[in-house]
Amino acid sequence: MYMPNFREIRFAEKKEEIFFKAAEIFAKKGYEKTTLEEIAAELKLTKGSLYHYFKGKEDILFQSFIKAHSLAVQVLSKIVERKDIPPKVKLCLAIKEHIKVLTTKFVYATLRQQELLLPAELRGEVRVERKKFQQMFVSIVHEGIEDGTFKPVNLKLVSFAILGATNWVARWYSPDGPFSPEKIGEAFADYLVGGLEK
Repeated sequence: MYMPNFREIRFAEKKEEIFFKAAEIFAKKGYEKTTLEEIAAELKLTKGSLYHYFKGKEDILFQSFIKAHSLAVQVLSKIVERKDIPPKVKLCLAIKEHIKVLTTKFVYATLRQQELLLPAELRGEVRVERKKFQQMFVSIVHEGIEDGTFKPVNLKLVSFAILGATNWVARWYSPDGPFSPEKIGEAFADYLVGGLEK
């Protein structure tokens, strides 16, 4: 089994730090108004040293989108693979866990940026990652319809309606707001899954 060396670990840690700080500044000022100089200054780095980790500001945004979607995929895949829980419980868990991901500062700060600011080729790569998540989510709803737990609804329309409502949390959530991620997750799971039950 390969073990990363100290230099590789430090590189990964610094890259992570840049991700989080850039997302914070993007959320505050917007991607277009943020400069690489500002990101570097906040991290006490030179602009030139940022190029050791990223090709430029566009690359930071692109990799942030990929990282946010990959995190969501990683969490959902563990739920999808479980054979010990029925579809209703699985879907409730998927919604709750996805909301926990969406309400982490890095993820919601990233997802509030305009994906359209990226060139078409990079947007395509982001969509591929997002599609992995969507397909896994749809598979849970499909499982529930197949075993008779859920109504025989239009699979894609209903799955995307649930996903749309859930994903929108990233747009309005505030850590200073009255609702915790757990409270939001419970309310959404109750309401959205309840409408599918026979």
